[in-house]
Amino acid sequence: MEKILILGAGPFQLPLIKKAKEMGVYVVVIAPHEKYPGISVADKAYFHDAKDEEFAFEVAKKEKVNGVISDQGEIFVRAVAYAAEKAGLPGNPYKTALIYTNKYKMREKSRELGLATIDSRKARTLEETIKAFKEFDGNAIIKPVDSSASRGIFKIENENELRAHFEETMSFSMSGELIIEEFIEGPQLEVNSIAVGGKIKPLMYADLEDFSIPNVFSSKKRLYPSAADKEVVNRLLEYNQKINEGFGMIQGLSHNEYVMDGKTGEIYLIEAALRGGGNFVGSDIAPLQTGLDMEEFLVNVSLGKLQEVPEFEMNQCHCAVVSFYMPYGEIISMDGTDEVESLEYVVNTKFNLFKEGNHTDKISDKRQRCTIVLYGNSRKQILERIEEIKGKLDIKVRTDEGEIRGPIWD
Repeated sequence: MEKILILGAGPFQLPLIKKAKEMGVYVVVIAPHEKYPGISVADKAYFHDAKDEEFAFEVAKKEKVNGVISDQGEIFVRAVAYAAEKAGLPGNPYKTALIYTNKYKMREKSRELGLATIDSRKARTLEETIKAFKEFDGNAIIKPVDSSASRGIFKIENENELRAHFEETMSFSMSGELIIEEFIEGPQLEVNSIAVGGKIKPLMYADLEDFSIPNVFSSKKRLYPSAADKEVVNRLLEYNQKINEGFGMIQGLSHNEYVMDGKTGEIYLIEAALRGGGNFVGSDIAPLQTGLDMEEFLVNVSLGKLQEVPEFEMNQCHCAVVSFYMPYGEIISMDGTDEVESLEYVVNTKFNLFKEGNHTDKISDKRQRCTIVLYGNSRKQILERIEEIKGKLDIKVRTDEGEIRGPIWD
C-alpha cells in the first residue's frame, strides 16, 4: 500500500487528505494538535509543528512514505520540499522553495532573470528601513520577507508611519528581516500554473479587487478569467512563465500575483507561491476552470506517477471568490447562511469561521476574512449573483460601542 505524508490537517488540506484516502493511499499527517478536521480522516497523525523541516523529514523516513505534499498553505512549502529532497522523493528543490517563500529572494531572482522588478530594499533595523524609505520617490510598502496571509504589511507615506509600524512588521518575520519597496498602484492580476517534470503550463488567470480597509491587503473579489485585453493577458502569461521557470519550479502548483502599473502598463510580480491558491482557489476554482481534479493531481505527482501535465482546457466557466469581513464585536445573528449555501451556483463557503455568540477578531489581515466560492456563465452573471448573495446574507455583530453592524464587503 502506498503511503503519503501530508503537512497540515486544516480545512484547506482536508480535501487533499480525503482524496488520498479515496485513492487507496495510506495517509500520515503532521499537525500541531488534534482539533484540526483532517486528523480524524487520516490514518496516522503526528502532533508537532508542521513547519518543522527536520521533523517532517524524520517522519517521512520513519514511515517510509512514497511522497510528501501539502496544499493551500504557504507555511508548509519549505518543509515539503526539504523532506522530499532529503528522502529522495519527487518534489521541488529546496533551493526553489526558499525563493518562493522569501519576498526579497523573489525580487533578487527576478532582477537576475532580467525581468521588470519592483524597486526594493532588505532591512533588519529601523535605521536601515528609514534610510531605504528616503531613497524612494513617493510612497512605499513594508512587508516581512517570509510571512503569509498578508500579515504585517503596511503602506508607508512618511517616516512617522514607518516608525509606528516597523515593530509590528518585524514581529511577523521569521528571519528578522523585512522588505521595503516602491508602492505600485494599478490593476492586480493572478496566474495559477501546473507543472510535471519541469514542464509548466498556465491553469487560469484572474482579476483581483482589494478591500479599501487601510493596511488590509486582502482581495474582496477574485474574478476568473481576467477581463483584461488579449495583449495584457499574453504579456502576463509570458512573464509568469519566466518567473516559474526561472525560480526553478519542477512540479505541483503555483499561485502568483501581479500588479500592472496604472501609469506605464508595466507588469510586476507582487509575490509567487509554490502551492495551490488558498481560500479554495486551488481546491474549488481550479477544477471549475479546467475540469482537473487538483487533489488527485497533487497526490499523483507527489507519488511520482505522472510524466506529463494532464490534458485540460482553460476558462471552462466564469468563477469568483468573493469575501467579506465582520466588524469587531459579538456575533448576534447568522441569518441567511443556509440559504446562501443552498444556492446551486455556490460551491463552498467559510461561514464556519463565525458562530453566534462568539466574538470576532479585529481586522488585520486575510485570516479574519470569510469567503464564498461561486460560478456562472459570464462575468455579468457572476456580478449579479454576488449581489444576490449580499442580499440574502444577514450576519449581525454588536460592537463594543453597542452598534449593530453587518458584513464589510468593500
